[in-house]
Amino acid sequence: MTYNLRVAGGLTEPLELVAQNRYHVFLRWRGEIVATHLGAWNALVESGRVVEVGHG
Repeated sequence: MTYNLRVAGGLTEPLELVAQNRYHVFLRWRGEIVATHLGAWNALVESGRVVEVGHG
């Protein structure tokens, strides 16, 4: 699943959801795999800073 992360100045950064478990979300960002806590990811999605743009 592909997302856009809204950053300062109206810019966006593409993110790809690679995997998810009960505690973490693993994302591909700028060619690197990064992990975040599930609660932090959910807070970003609920705030509108992360928007789903497609599957793939």
